[in-house]
Amino acid sequence: MSAYQTDSRIDEYIHTLPGWQQEICRQVRDLVHAADPEVTETIKRTKQPYFTLHGNICALLGAKDHLNIFIYDPIVPDPEGLINQGQGNLTARAIQVRQGETI
Repeated sequence: MSAYQTDSRIDEYIHTLPGWQQEICRQVRDLVHAADPEVTETIKRTKQPYFTLHGNICALLGAKDHLNIFIYDPIVPDPEGLINQGQGNLTARAIQVRQGETI
């Protein structure tokens, strides 16, 4: 059981993903809530999990061969070069995590 408030719709979404994507989603979820206990969970765009605190923080979206982690702050520093999608986007960028990769 988590130490933070969860949204059962996000649990349901995660459950539909392949096992390796489920694990990444759980890790991201734990990291987001550990960063700020006031973060809330919701579903937007019909089924996509979002984490919010005075606006969108990040979102998750499973794809056939990767998991997208959307980051809703275009000025987040990326010294390791992990953000691999949406460079120059004024609202969000993304990290695509593939099977076998870690976060």
